[in-house]
Amino acid sequence: MSIEYISKEDKWVKCINTSGTIRAVAISAADISNKMSEQHGSNEIATKALSEATIATLLLSSYCKTGEKVNLNIKGSGWCSHGIVDANADAVVRGYVIERDPKEIQLAKGVGPWGIGLLSVLRTKHEQSQPYIGTVPLLTGHLAKDLTFYWLQSEQVQSAVGIDVRVENGKVILAEGFLIQAMPGATDADIQFIEEHLKKLHQFDSKSDQRKSPINLLSFLLENQTFSVLEEKQLTYACPCSFERAKRSMVLVGSDELKSMLTENKDIEVLCDFCSEKYKFAPKIIQELINQEKK
Repeated sequence: MSIEYISKEDKWVKCINTSGTIRAVAISAADISNKMSEQHGSNEIATKALSEATIATLLLSSYCKTGEKVNLNIKGSGWCSHGIVDANADAVVRGYVIERDPKEIQLAKGVGPWGIGLLSVLRTKHEQSQPYIGTVPLLTGHLAKDLTFYWLQSEQVQSAVGIDVRVENGKVILAEGFLIQAMPGATDADIQFIEEHLKKLHQFDSKSDQRKSPINLLSFLLENQTFSVLEEKQLTYACPCSFERAKRSMVLVGSDELKSMLTENKDIEVLCDFCSEKYKFAPKIIQELINQEKK
């Protein structure tokens, strides 16, 4: 494994109200967002985008069962052309974004920084299973709003989503998110309660006590609702890439491409998009891969 960073500061906290009709999760992710940004060497725009996508994917994976994982794929016309993040039920996450040339950014009036495009969620139960893919239009360019639309359209679940990321001088100083959802048996009052919280995240100061932890955030968001904490879990940034995995990816390009690489008579570098780890292949190893292809 090229990287495994377990944050001592960041975690998700899941809870359910006493009546069992509303569930919620709150996430703090500033530390792990900075670690991912540092690993990728991201600028401020890419750092903010990756932090938002990371929180969004962790919200999606927070209710996965053991062995399940989620892949969030965002394609938009805004600040990043592409964002891909993986996360699983153990709060392990990795991802990257591809920043767009500023000259190519096309944002209509009132459209958020992700622009117009598609948001896809791929859920996998285990490696051999057929994944479930849900895709919705990226309508507003604001990730929290479009995720709310995803849950309603693809999973028919009334939800309220909030994501807030703030970057100063290249560092993430605030990265948090929440998800509140109606459970089976939820009343009209429960649904109304959730709808009223769509803008809740921006109604208090970023330096207030409510933002000291996910528990504080949940307490504020759920107001007069009594709830029980179901789980607290630390976030981990990890990528399972390795020299052997990179080697297998080299084989997939085919013998003709490998022969073309060999004519350059120099080391070939393979970059892992998810963690920016680099693997070098000397001409001798490339020749070995070509020989394997012939067998």
